[in-house]
Amino acid sequence: CSPGKMAAGPLFALLFAMADAFVVHRSSIKTSGCTQAAHGTKFKARMSISQPMLRFRRSLRHTVPRASEETKAIQEDTRRRLKEMGYDPKLLEAASGSKWDPTFQRWVKDPNAEYADIIITPKAGSPYIIWPAIFQVLKQKNLKSVPTEEVQNLLEKNKAIVIDVRLKDQYEKSHIAGAINIPMFRESTGESIWDNAKRVVNALLLIRSTERDPEFPAKVEEALGGKRKPIILYCGMGGSLETKIYSNKERYQKEGFDDVDKSFGKESRSLKACFELLNAGFTNVQHMSGGFSTWRYEKRPME
Repeated sequence: CSPGKMAAGPLFALLFAMADAFVVHRSSIKTSGCTQAAHGTKFKARMSISQPMLRFRRSLRHTVPRASEETKAIQEDTRRRLKEMGYDPKLLEAASGSKWDPTFQRWVKDPNAEYADIIITPKAGSPYIIWPAIFQVLKQKNLKSVPTEEVQNLLEKNKAIVIDVRLKDQYEKSHIAGAINIPMFRESTGESIWDNAKRVVNALLLIRSTERDPEFPAKVEEALGGKRKPIILYCGMGGSLETKIYSNKERYQKEGFDDVDKSFGKESRSLKACFELLNAGFTNVQHMSGGFSTWRYEKRPME
């Protein structure tokens, strides 16, 4: 059912905004020597048949001037909250150099951009870190993306444990033969008015209401009996840390050229899951490129 076809379009948009669009988010961006800060966030709802509203929701940051002393106070508070959430406070600096482009719905590079807060705290669901910070950490840790053929060889030789981070029903429908299922997301657990409103709106869209599972690393450790076993994670689409495009033209065969649409790769559940495990101290984590869609297309073993 497309939101564009719904008779109660304005009411639907209002319900959607109530359920999921209010976010407590403050970020500071330095541009041309002027410090600006975003302390309010709202989502842009696309009411079109070709691109459903829920396909890609992002915050549009509206900035107002803020004194540098207050910006520093926000930064210190962010570092404190990152530590409480189990993350390295240096994540704040990792997000520098990135900016959200609301026009084309993508993250782009901006060497002058700095943030005072990188934690998105929605009214419904658990807090999460903005993608550029995660991307930079994965690049710094040299996360390896393993092709499907190599994953199959490792599985057949029992040299790696493959984890499907999709939801349980997706795993039960079809998955890589030999893979185990530990979802990175879980059913929404909140009982606030915002959580209930989100469930109602998502039910109208025939979409399950989920949130990031903060216990994901602990569940992986329990299932594997430690943090040192070789792990390969996959989701539906796979995602990528690649920022370049390569072509058959001689000048682009080796070095490629920068793709502005992939300035920070392509985010995915499995890449975010890799970040969570690496942050929790897992020492041998890899990512399957292409995701389950590629595995299925190549007609590799499934169950």
